[in-house]
Amino acid sequence: MVTAYTPRTTITSYDGLQADTPAADLPELLERVESRGGFDPRTGELTPFKNISDDFDESLINQMLDSLTAAVEAGLGTRDNFLKDFFATEQDVQNFAEALDEYSAEGTFWVNDRHFYAFINAANAQEEHAVTYDAMAERIRELAEQAREKAQKQGKSRH
Repeated sequence: MVTAYTPRTTITSYDGLQADTPAADLPELLERVESRGGFDPRTGELTPFKNISDDFDESLINQMLDSLTAAVEAGLGTRDNFLKDFFATEQDVQNFAEALDEYSAEGTFWVNDRHFYAFINAANAQEEHAVTYDAMAERIRELAEQAREKAQKQGKSRH
């Protein structure tokens, strides 16, 4: 017989942070939100991710996924506006997708359960779009392509 255990939810870097958490306790998080965007648990505000470049490391991509997760768990973002809610520019979208690919290529094969559920809710995705970080990247690219096609169609109808 298997010994019973208590199921545990995966923790994120946002767990335990509240509106009354002093700014002095969050210097790295607040600096990251200012420079890169993300969710501020003190204000409850989401600033789209920005300045995403190729300097991402495993820690930073995980923190940004935690930020996305915290924002979705706080009820922010909409399925219809995922890209606009979470990314400042189209280049940030592409760079984030590339960072997810690299995160996966580094051997990060297990998707955090909270990242999984936040992503499928925020990105209007199916399970297959979130079972790996490179699957998430592909879903982001798919949404970006759909947005470009929609914008092109709207642009043609105006002429």
